[in-house]
Amino acid sequence: MPNFISAEADRIRKCKGRVFALLDEPDVTRVWLPNNDSPGLAMARAFGDFCLKDFGLISVPDIFYRRLTENDQFVVLATDG
Repeated sequence: MPNFISAEADRIRKCKGRVFALLDEPDVTRVWLPNNDSPGLAMARAFGDFCLKDFGLISVPDIFYRRLTENDQFVVLATDG
């Protein structure tokens, strides 16, 4: 599961969601409904995508803190959506 942290996949499976990659995209692990081959979401955390909320998809972000120093030149805020 290259793009998933194992704890994320475990949470989804405990909620009866499925986590696997398609044969033609082996490096893209996706979240699937328990009894339907959809929606195939390539992330474990998202705003929206309400059909997967009961199956382990969450919207709580990972937050990291770092004390800035005079040596720091950039601050990067990133999202995929």
